[in-house]
Amino acid sequence: MNSPEPVEELLSPTAPGHPADSAVVVDLKQVSPPAPGPRPAVLAAVAAGGGLCFLVLTVWVDRHAGLPAIDRSVHSWVLEHRTGPSLTVARAVTWGGVTTVVLPALVAVGAVARTGGRDLRRRLGAGMLLAGVASVGVYLGLRVNAWIGRARPSVADWAGTAGGPSFPSGHTTTATIFATSCAWAIGARLAAGWPRRAVWIGAVVYAGLVGWSRVWLGVHWPTDVIGGWLYGLTWYSASSTLILVARGRANRRRLSQ
Repeated sequence: MNSPEPVEELLSPTAPGHPADSAVVVDLKQVSPPAPGPRPAVLAAVAAGGGLCFLVLTVWVDRHAGLPAIDRSVHSWVLEHRTGPSLTVARAVTWGGVTTVVLPALVAVGAVARTGGRDLRRRLGAGMLLAGVASVGVYLGLRVNAWIGRARPSVADWAGTAGGPSFPSGHTTTATIFATSCAWAIGARLAAGWPRRAVWIGAVVYAGLVGWSRVWLGVHWPTDVIGGWLYGLTWYSASSTLILVARGRANRRRLSQ
């Protein structure tokens, strides 16, 4: 994708063959270019695929008679192999999925990552928008959690705090939405290639570790965590698609005026 600078240079008052109309340059500077990253069509496909997988998993968990074998096996293996130091790490990592921690952090990330000027009000507004979209996704995920009403593992197996039904994992959902939202906002400011890939790899590791911590602490079944990953990915992809489509339409309207 070409950057806006060459276009502005060609249409600037000093460019040969063009009238000295500075308003054209001002208008172009007011139009924010689309943020680099996945195209809306790709994000929409990811949202559709993730949503379908989450729906299938939700129905399977809700209608499955008894505890799935994979949940029972992994949970038993965790109880046999977790140690004091590993539990200490898991208790620290699990804070990465606490809403009262990550949503304010998302406001800061959105404000810092916003391009186009130093206006504090607009930067905070961008961060609030990002956190607002994430918080709606978390809220709807908790509504699904209450609707399914799946029982957690036995309290005797817990090595951390938890509350409410089990599926999908609220911490994992929050961490996944937070990580993908941060990667999307920060990646828009980075050049294509390894810098942007590194940000996305970090997001995957972040969401993966928080999900691991919930299983390792014995407060969630593995399928709860998988459900949190799928739901978080679906919400990020769907909301990002809508934002990019709306931004593209707004830019086209500005160019046509």
